[in-house]
Amino acid sequence: MKKLALRYSLEFIVIVFGISISFYLEKQNALSYKEDLKNESLSKLKDNINAEIDGLIFDIKVHSNASKYGDIIYDRGEDLYMKNKDSLGFYLSYVIYATTIYVDNNEEYSSLKNSGLIELIENRNLISLLQNKYSQHSYYKEAGNMFTELYFDNNSLRKYLDSKNRKKHWGLPAYSTSFKSDMKYINDTEINMISSKSILHKLYSNLLKEALKTDSLILKEISKEISINL
Repeated sequence: MKKLALRYSLEFIVIVFGISISFYLEKQNALSYKEDLKNESLSKLKDNINAEIDGLIFDIKVHSNASKYGDIIYDRGEDLYMKNKDSLGFYLSYVIYATTIYVDNNEEYSSLKNSGLIELIENRNLISLLQNKYSQHSYYKEAGNMFTELYFDNNSLRKYLDSKNRKKHWGLPAYSTSFKSDMKYINDTEINMISSKSILHKLYSNLLKEALKTDSLILKEISKEISINL
């Protein structure tokens, strides 16, 4: 009788142990599957950010140039008017038409967050960087829209530009042309307008440079996070 009871006890223990192992393996497989999904999502996010970096580098160059050219007009515009109207027209047309469009590409981050996969990220610094990055996107977009509005609202300055011998501006939906030979030099109000635009371009360029630094840090942290789980 004792042997029979011992046998049943052992069988019961084996069954319970087997069920426990089965549940454990199932849980581990589910967790492993979620880890794979998280890493796949992070890889896609990494690709998106690499594309964004290319765009940021382009935008920084456009706005840095616009700021620099505005300063040149403010400092040496009258001298250029007397000696080199082609260069003055080049700088003025660039300042007038300099604009970029900020593309808010946050779909993969939203998917990562809404699916709950972001909770599986072990690197807390990465989570903080991502939250900071995407919380700033609306601000970048609003600032970019401001330059788009200015692009269509510079009629008072366009009158100075000749319509002949135009050349395509690098990176802009606009042409470079000479300052009209029969026009007087830009008035003080318009010079101040150009100076104000130059300051705005400089501020936006600096803002984008900070975004570029953040994106570079995020890429490093994503690589660390993915390598941990390989």
